[in-house]
Amino acid sequence: MKKTGLIFDMDGVILDSEIQYFKVHQQMFNTLSIPLDLTQYATFMGKTGDEMWEELITQHALPHSTEALLALEHELFQQHAKPETCGLKDGVKELMELARTEGYRIAIASSSSLEKIKRVITHYELMVDAYTSGFEVPRSKPDPAIFRLAAERINQSPEACIVIEDAANGMIGAKKAGMEVIALLDDRMPAQVLHHADHAVSSHAAIGEILRNR
Repeated sequence: MKKTGLIFDMDGVILDSEIQYFKVHQQMFNTLSIPLDLTQYATFMGKTGDEMWEELITQHALPHSTEALLALEHELFQQHAKPETCGLKDGVKELMELARTEGYRIAIASSSSLEKIKRVITHYELMVDAYTSGFEVPRSKPDPAIFRLAAERINQSPEACIVIEDAANGMIGAKKAGMEVIALLDDRMPAQVLHHADHAVSSHAAIGEILRNR
């Protein structure tokens, strides 16, 4: 089937933010005396923050509420990982321009809030047709609902869509939605489980080659 929809995750795919979040979480884990398990941390990528902290509070019997840890996380993100200072991943705008010339409609499907997604689109002047947030669906990634909603908003069937993801949770959700998946790898981050991906690449330029060779 001809692919006509391209759905981007945001953090770690469009925005070079995952490495900054990782550094903030390392700091928080150290303060809370939580051992940093890279395998476990990889399972948090792509999920909402409350899911991560709820799991860690239970696992480590932390004397903190989810709300308190989310507030601290937000404060640290504002200091060290503001969307406007993280910058874009190399080549993302060029990839979006190529996708346009190849006839794709473009969406963002992110577990981040709508407010943050809008900030990123506006600040970086991204040319996208639609966007969806994990806060708009009953369950965020790895549930497929966010991807189905993104496809609906760009008037594409799930089968006509390609998803670019850096986190296994997103890859799982996209495959459940019936979409083709490209895994964008970053050797600075904990390794992801890739058996849910149809392709694995290390750059947006490589994704461009996949689109060109259709």
